[in-house]
Amino acid sequence: MLYIKFEIKNHKNFMAFRALYNHMLAIRTKNYKAKEDGDEIDDFIDEDKQKIKLFDKLIPEDTSGVLGNYFSFNNAKSILMNEDKVSYINYLEYGFEVNLDLLERCEIGGGIVKISTGNYPFGGLERFMITLKAFKLAPFEYFDGFNLCAINWVSDVEYDANILSEKTKEYLIK
Repeated sequence: MLYIKFEIKNHKNFMAFRALYNHMLAIRTKNYKAKEDGDEIDDFIDEDKQKIKLFDKLIPEDTSGVLGNYFSFNNAKSILMNEDKVSYINYLEYGFEVNLDLLERCEIGGGIVKISTGNYPFGGLERFMITLKAFKLAPFEYFDGFNLCAINWVSDVEYDANILSEKTKEYLIK
């Protein structure tokens, strides 16, 4: 099972992330139906309006600032545009092709997200780790299906991953 372990320094940030996680979990259910919010004519004209509203609802302002840094780091622009919001929500809903198996608090000051996927390659964990980091839940270890890695954050949107060979062998034996 793939996982990401992360620090929890503020319960409020964890609960904000849990709301996003619950949305991601709900959208993966068989009979999920999106709630309509707003004027249907406006939504017909601007089909991205619901995604932008959802982003603004689920992503706190300080979190969207970190995501703005992520988009500017990758695209050389300085502000989070509406198309970035739509793209990010689409990624979390449909592009991150995983089953969300578990989100829980563990060890003092920590948490874990466990996921599984039958889609290899599934796009990797990077953007999801940036999402956690944006919620101020700094990932410090992950297993991507091949290697168990320790994470050293260089900035809000950059990290170095160090493969933990011995720990990987132990984990794969389990």
